[in-house]
Amino acid sequence: MSSYILKITGKRLDIFILMLVKLQLSFKKIRQTKDYLIIEVLEEDYSKILKIKTTYEINIIKRKGLCNIVNFFKTRKTFIFIAFLGFAFFNLLTNIVFSIKIIETDTELREIILDDLKEFGLKKYGFKISYEDKEKMERKILKKEKNIIEWIEIEERGVSYEVKLIKRVKDNIRKETEPRNIVAKKNGLITRIEAESGEVITKKNAYVNKGDVLISGLIRNNDNIVSKTRAIGKVYAEIWYKVSLSLPVNYHEEKKTGETKQVLEISFLNSDYSLTDFDSYKHYKDYKKILYKNPLLPISLNLTKKEEVELIDIDFSKNYKKNIKPLAIEKLKNKLGNDIKIISEKVLKKNENADRIDIDIFFKVEEDITSYSSLENFDIELENEKIEEESSG
Repeated sequence: MSSYILKITGKRLDIFILMLVKLQLSFKKIRQTKDYLIIEVLEEDYSKILKIKTTYEINIIKRKGLCNIVNFFKTRKTFIFIAFLGFAFFNLLTNIVFSIKIIETDTELREIILDDLKEFGLKKYGFKISYEDKEKMERKILKKEKNIIEWIEIEERGVSYEVKLIKRVKDNIRKETEPRNIVAKKNGLITRIEAESGEVITKKNAYVNKGDVLISGLIRNNDNIVSKTRAIGKVYAEIWYKVSLSLPVNYHEEKKTGETKQVLEISFLNSDYSLTDFDSYKHYKDYKKILYKNPLLPISLNLTKKEEVELIDIDFSKNYKKNIKPLAIEKLKNKLGNDIKIISEKVLKKNENADRIDIDIFFKVEEDITSYSSLENFDIELENEKIEEESSG
């Protein structure tokens, strides 16, 4: 409710009071002296008083309620407008990229990466990119320049970006042509053999042990070894793993998405009213910086940093395929890498109590078991002599 505290100045103030009573205008007398009268009236009654033709001087000495807030903004609209423009300009400046630094001594490589960044949307004096776009950009550049870099990271530093990378070091010619065998790096049941060169000496569905030769780099004519070559190919095998998980029955997490923004807000009592946030985050954490606070009223102008969060609520006691299986597969891939194929899985043991679930899951996985053993120091003549001695003996 809005009201005004008025100071009425003039002669015979009692007549003014009688006039208010006659017009049935409600008021509260606060103070009266010989020279002036101080009363409090509602906003609608104040409008009626102004319409009365009188010789009394009427001045507002204080406003209460909504009319005070409206008057506050009317009298300070220039400041608010300037503050809004200042915030908009500040927000614009903080979202412009002023420099991009490539941490690499190779000048040619730096120019290539700068061109790639520009091609995918990040350039000097352009706008910043989101965390998600940054991740996508790293993957695109790594895929495009896979022959010259092994790793890249784009890091935002205020109004600048710093790009770190690892240059790919090509193997020398000798290493690329060195004769070798392809051997098993793990025990397993062979599922696939992809041979480009060398002699395949195992077969599908054969069980092999770690270190067994799968594709030989030795070229034979009848029983004799005639030359060495570089075995090229991949061999896949079925391998068994057990994954153990210990999970809470109910899980809650607030996960940051990496998206942030600066918002200009007005706070009144316990409520916040945004002036610049036209596309609000569904869930977020905010950090307020007060730009202006009224000393008399519970109102302030704030610059608020909002960080978007994703709420994750999971009941692990329900829906094994949706909630538990993906975690088990993720744990397995963290150990083995992403280049695996899940053939099947089976829950071996599951214990559930009031607050935790303990579960063991058995996985059959198709995995690349390719490893190598060098034939550089392999002596063909000596090996052939041994073969002849064994055959003659």
